[in-house]
Formats: sequence, structure tokens, C-alpha cells
Amino acid sequence: MKLQLSTFALLPLILLVTACGTLPEKEQRQIDNNNPMVVLPIATAVQIDYQDEVKLLRLNQLISEHKGEKQQKALLFYERGIIYDRMGLSAHSRYDFTQSINTFPAFPEAYNSLGVYLLLAQSYDEAFDAFDAALELSDKMQYSYLHRAIGLYHVKRYPLASRDINKFYQLDKNDPYRTLWRYVIDSKIDEATALADLQMQAITTEDNRYAWTIVDVIAERTTEKEFFESISQGVNSNKQMAERLCEAYFYLGYWHKLAGNLDKAIYYFKLATTTNIHEFIEYKYALMELASIQKELAQSSGG
Repeated sequence: MKLQLSTFALLPLILLVTACGTLPEKEQRQIDNNNPMVVLPIATAVQIDYQDEVKLLRLNQLISEHKGEKQQKALLFYERGIIYDRMGLSAHSRYDFTQSINTFPAFPEAYNSLGVYLLLAQSYDEAFDAFDAALELSDKMQYSYLHRAIGLYHVKRYPLASRDINKFYQLDKNDPYRTLWRYVIDSKIDEATALADLQMQAITTEDNRYAWTIVDVIAERTTEKEFFESISQGVNSNKQMAERLCEAYFYLGYWHKLAGNLDKAIYYFKLATTTNIHEFIEYKYALMELASIQKELAQSSGG
């Protein structure tokens, strides 16, 4: 989510992976029965933007010199936290979101952003408190429903997670990302119904946004092979390609995870993190998924 365009030159690379190199044949979703090779595109990992470095220096100066209203200083902390977030400096970002709240406690955006980092740290109760605070302070904090749903999903409180994700979905039924998250979370309650709802949404929408092509793969309207062959259409920068791939690999990774194709899911989640699109929730939650899978595998093996 949160697509941002860049003027960087497109530097597409192609990674060839044999189907037998990722999963036993019987466990795979068949991308092309006549072709054992899966062609997976990748982009050059996105680097820190020079303009963000300049903004960071300016914000450091403004914060150190600020003697005005607390609300304004809280906003400066928050803006710096957002830049740190884009840079992948998670500890700095989390600190600034905390400082923003300490400076001005009635700051819903800061609670929401801090809550995401608390989820990543598996501090679930604190994360839920942060999302609750964001929603209590502002009825515009729609994404707090999403993040709280994801947290509830990870602690296996599926009915509550479904309630939140459906609230989030109802606020904008034509958003492909809300459709995807609704499918992921509701699949834990009734996979057949979740898939049917996803397929119906794919039929009725007239939105031509790229993310709907991910929905089409999961709704079985197109194949992964066809999807990856067309993923670069309309792309005019390496960063835009990286953003698309971050999202695609994340949601397709979840799709394979739900189908029990754990090896391939892990591989896709890892590919999502190679993009370095740190500010995307797909990047963040791919890391969370990998940590969760590692924990589950360790527990199942008695480690």
C-alpha cells in the first residue's frame, strides 16, 4: 500500500527458479503445467532518498530549536519518525512516535504508527491499546481497524479480527487492499466463504488499479505465470517496480501459506523484504510473518 512514484531509471532483473527447487511437486500451486520454470521478476533494492536526508537534517534543527506549542513539536517528531520509517531505521522511528505522544497525547496518527511497531515487536497488548487510542481520538483513523485486525489474527482471536477487518472493508468496498486483507483474515473462519466473497468482488469492481490483478490470481481468474508476465506494464521506475513486487510477493505469499504451501510462502515473504520498501505495511508484515513462521516451526520441532 501507499504507492509512491519515483524518477529513478527502471532496472529490472529476472530470477529463474525451478519449481522443484522450492516445493515438492504435490504441494505446489501449478503455475504452468507445461513449463517447469517459474520466472520471478525482482527489482534493485530501493536506497535511501537524498531528499529524505535533507528533510531529516532540517527536522533535527527545527526540533532542537523549537520553543512553541507542544502540538507543533509533536508533529515535528511525527514527521521525523515517518522519514526514519522510510529509511528503515525502526528504533529511531519508534522513539519519535513515542516522543510525539509524550509531547502531545491527543495525537491519533502517532498512536497508529507506534501501534504497528508494537505489533512487529509482538507487544500485542500495548499495540491494541495504541490502536484503541487512535480510534477513540479520531474517527478518521480507518487503518487502525486494519492493524488491530492483523494483531488479533496473529494471536488467533479470529472472530474479533474478522469484525475489525469487515469494519475496515465496509468503509471502502472498492479498495483492492481491503478486499485482500478481508480474504486473508476471514479465511481462518470459513475459507470457502472468504474465497467466494473475493471472487464476487473481483467480478463487480470496475477499478483498473494494479492491485486488482493480485485479487484475480487468488480468485483463480488468472495464473501466477500470466500475472508475473504482465506485472511490469505501466511501470516507469525501479522504485515503482519494487513497490509492486513488495505487494505482490506479500499477498501471494499469504495465499500460499493459507493453502499449506509453507516453503513457497516463506520464499515469497523473503522476496517482499528484498525490495527495501520499508514504509509499506506489506514489507513490515512480511517480516512479522517470517518471525511467526519461524516461531511455529521451532515449537513444532520441540526447539
